[in-house]
Amino acid sequence: MTLVLEQALELEEILVPGYEKVIKVTNKEIGLKAIICIHDTTMGPALGGIRIYPYASFEIAFNDVLRLSKGMTYKSAITESGWGGGKSVIIADPQKNKTKEMLYSFGQAVDRLQGEYICAEDVGCTPEDVLEIKKATSYVVGLPHKKSSGNPSPFTAWGTYRGIQSVLKKTTGSESPENRTIAIQGLGSVGCELAKLLFWNGARLIVSDINPVKSQAIAEFTGAKIASPRDILSEKCDVFAPCAIGSVINEQMIPHLNCTAIAGCANNQLFKDSDADELMAAGILYAPDFVINAGGLINVTQELGVDGYDPIAARDKIHQLYDQLMVIYEIAEQNRFSTHRAALALANYRLKYRIGKRTAPPCFHHVITSDG
Repeated sequence: MTLVLEQALELEEILVPGYEKVIKVTNKEIGLKAIICIHDTTMGPALGGIRIYPYASFEIAFNDVLRLSKGMTYKSAITESGWGGGKSVIIADPQKNKTKEMLYSFGQAVDRLQGEYICAEDVGCTPEDVLEIKKATSYVVGLPHKKSSGNPSPFTAWGTYRGIQSVLKKTTGSESPENRTIAIQGLGSVGCELAKLLFWNGARLIVSDINPVKSQAIAEFTGAKIASPRDILSEKCDVFAPCAIGSVINEQMIPHLNCTAIAGCANNQLFKDSDADELMAAGILYAPDFVINAGGLINVTQELGVDGYDPIAARDKIHQLYDQLMVIYEIAEQNRFSTHRAALALANYRLKYRIGKRTAPPCFHHVITSDG
């Protein structure tokens, strides 16, 4: 099987201005169609998750992976994590079409890049999936062994929670979510963790998910109000937390927002950069997505050090996202431009002067240890 998969695997490079490497990956024998995108490796090897999603077309998947990989460049730069920006997508329904052969063949494609791109979990890709991918390549993280970071969701949720605290501090004078209304759009693994954190800290919740079973389960646990996927956008709240799909903040929906701040874990929340200017004009504070949702990246970074994973170091660095966001708000205020523009300016400054550039190669402990 291994030999057959390798022979049928095709990698085709697509030239895209501004991107270092974009590769179309196909294996017609098993129905694999994927894209690996490396945006920028100024700071180190590209690292980013594998999104498995039933895109309606190759073009939609292509545009998504371009945006996601670019976001990873800025996410790493802003947190000084020492990685380049990369991402990959597999065009498949993770509930219906995902197979072990597909994951293994994708792993072979990653392995051919010899460390230029390091992959991990993302939407539709589970820890069990990366175990299958690991059979074909060493360049994968988030695996279940004693020096691994494991599931990144709780750490991403903690960073998002700290981001919500930052917007509350800026808009109300207090970082406490107690008696504040938070509307969460999307109850995936991170959204659910976030809802529970907010519940235990006294927030009033409004929740929504395309799967009503998820909404009902969180509502029963937290006492949250359930809103429809359409109505969640216009619910009156202190903070709107997008935790599902990207591009939800656009010129059509901004006039319907009924919040004072936006702080969520979804990637690429803005449809276009100018939407941040519209939010600013509307008096809505925006926590830039590639900053607030950096907890997963920070967490997995700890796994690849010489000594292996340290959850305390990961927690403490993620905790500091609050301070980073407060600096970004101050930069935006002083320069009278959007928080998104301020975050990009700070990230570009660090990229230009190589602040946080990786000086040591990553250490893959699943290769040098026998467990896992």
